[in-house]
Amino acid sequence: MNGPKPLYWFLLFALLFSVQVIPRLTQDSLVSDENLDMVDGFFYWQGDVLATGEHPPLSKALQGLPSRFMGLRTQTRLGFAGTPIRDAYFLTVLNRDYFEDIVFWSRLVTFLFGLGLGFVLFSVFRESSTVFVLTLLTLWAFEPSFLAYSGFALSDMPVTFFFFATVWRFEKTLKGSSLGSSLLTGLLAGMAITTKFTALILLPVLVVLEVQSAWADPGRFSWMTLGRRWAVGILGALVWIGLLYLPGTLALSGHPWPWVLFMDGLRDVSRSFSHFYYFRGGLSSSNHWDYYPVTFLLKSPIGFLVLFFTGLALMLAGRKRIPIWQVAPIPFFFLAFLFFHDVGLRMILPIYPFCLLVAAQAGQWMTGEDRPKLTLWTLIWAGLLVFQVYSVGSRFPAQVSYFNELIQPDQRLYWLGDSNLDIGQDTKRLAEAAKTRGWRHVKLAYFGTDDPKLYGMDWSYWTQEDLKGPQSGWFYAVNDEFLQMGPAYTPAAALIGKSWIANRPPDGTVGDTWRYYEIPGPLLKDSSPAIASAPFFIDQRTVLTK
Repeated sequence: MNGPKPLYWFLLFALLFSVQVIPRLTQDSLVSDENLDMVDGFFYWQGDVLATGEHPPLSKALQGLPSRFMGLRTQTRLGFAGTPIRDAYFLTVLNRDYFEDIVFWSRLVTFLFGLGLGFVLFSVFRESSTVFVLTLLTLWAFEPSFLAYSGFALSDMPVTFFFFATVWRFEKTLKGSSLGSSLLTGLLAGMAITTKFTALILLPVLVVLEVQSAWADPGRFSWMTLGRRWAVGILGALVWIGLLYLPGTLALSGHPWPWVLFMDGLRDVSRSFSHFYYFRGGLSSSNHWDYYPVTFLLKSPIGFLVLFFTGLALMLAGRKRIPIWQVAPIPFFFLAFLFFHDVGLRMILPIYPFCLLVAAQAGQWMTGEDRPKLTLWTLIWAGLLVFQVYSVGSRFPAQVSYFNELIQPDQRLYWLGDSNLDIGQDTKRLAEAAKTRGWRHVKLAYFGTDDPKLYGMDWSYWTQEDLKGPQSGWFYAVNDEFLQMGPAYTPAAALIGKSWIANRPPDGTVGDTWRYYEIPGPLLKDSSPAIASAPFFIDQRTVLTK
């Protein structure tokens, strides 16, 4: 089918995308950083843009906007602004009755960004070949990282949306000299950067596109046009940054320039890269040069990988011409994170729309360009898309912990951790399982920040006696992140990991991230000292119960 594809094409795939995300808006528990982003977003509208300056405020402000109309309480006599305890107190004590609503509406904003990315991809390429559009929409609607992070109140999907929109608009700007187009590109770039500082990778990407444009058509090149384009674009970005940070200047004595607040946040994030990382069974503070290539290979569906690498091979062999703007961002993101900040595939999520375009080019080539024919290559193309749908769709709702078929389920814990496997998304499911199975006495080994008590599950810390062996009448629940990341923060994690659970298979699992042990018999009361088996709550509980 030639010509623009009808809107119902997008609506069909948008429905497939939505049924995989919308249920998780209420089914997934609060994950790492969500409480920070939601509360910071709420207080942004009161003039506080500085609570966590290393995270720019745009996506937080948008996600926090619905909560501004819920009549939430803000008064507290506790002086802990800008801390995890502030966030927990605001959500679970001051506004406990609104907790579920705050989470749902904040996540819904992110979901709209995920849906919006698909709409932009469809709108830009709706006049491409039937195979190209079908491939592109299928890969978008069944991309596990898009599905996973469209369901959380985090910045990953918003920055992916703005990053792609900026590169696309800049490419359009290169083909004309409209000042309005340059201004729009600058505004979009400002939005991307104020969503996540990693979007500053836009700068070298846009420079490469500018140089390639001048090289490809030197007759049209003009220093005057170039200067005007960049001056207007930079002005647009600066205006946006100034407006977004302006509320913070009004709340501070001396009223500094809003761009000063932006630069302060940029300096803060440059000092915050000291973390512990988990990779290939090891925990260390050192980064790994092969972390993102390996993560990309293990966390991406096989159907997409085959199409993507086929597209790259065709391009390098000169068999397929792919516009540079659809390829240039990919190596820049990989190079930028090659040697530091191994925290998860979501850090390089902005390259995925471009990877999908490369894969769609391969699908178009397999089926005979614009003249699809029933050949072996066509069957391979169709098989890859069907396998993509099956591989991703059958894993619902475990999209955060998705691994492709190269990795067996029992190997996931060895290869990757953090946001590639467990960021606390299954805690609510654990509480529901406890209610269903009638657990009344639960001991928790847990590294998350979302208290199962929010979902009706009472629990206790492990004790010294628990390290010697399981005690009758108790139920033990251990989450993967505690075993992987916990040893860097509490000695209890290493002790529990080497205790009896190391040699005893669990009695069952909840989601992909919790394992539990049911110990029959009469309840054995335990008075031995507790250990830090849920370290985040040790500092919180005395404050949150005031």
